[in-house]
Amino acid sequence: MDVLGASGSGAGTVVNALVKEFPGLQVRLAALPSVLGVLGGQILDPEALPRVELVAQSHPVPSGAGTLLLEWLPDEDAVLSLSEAAAALPADGALVLVEQVEAADPDDIDAVLHHLRLTAAFGSGLRSAADVTGLAERAGLGVRACRDIGWDHRMWVLTPSA
Repeated sequence: MDVLGASGSGAGTVVNALVKEFPGLQVRLAALPSVLGVLGGQILDPEALPRVELVAQSHPVPSGAGTLLLEWLPDEDAVLSLSEAAAALPADGALVLVEQVEAADPDDIDAVLHHLRLTAAFGSGLRSAADVTGLAERAGLGVRACRDIGWDHRMWVLTPSA
């Protein structure tokens, strides 16, 4: 991978972790100018900054990146963002999507409250793994790989459908 494109809620934290883990990684982080100010001044580690290009833009798809990270939005907005990401991918590119999925225990009160917060704040709520896969497929993406990464989070590696 030449450049990791990152965008969305939590992207700064994810980028910090990835840059520490992969010393050769270069990142293009796209966000609104006000968000970039916070990312560059408060979120990103100073040692990570030289390897992170902060790109001001209003849409979540950083151009010229081989891999992307996105936040979740209400279903129709998520499909549009994923469609734009798919269109921006190079032929051999992939979209890496990390999303919290519904907790296995439906009686977990913390998970229920988190779902309500996401629904109220963003209109998305927590989705099942099948729901996330369905949104990706609606956006013209196929699932190359999918695995649990802990704390009710799952990672999808998505590629343009043939």
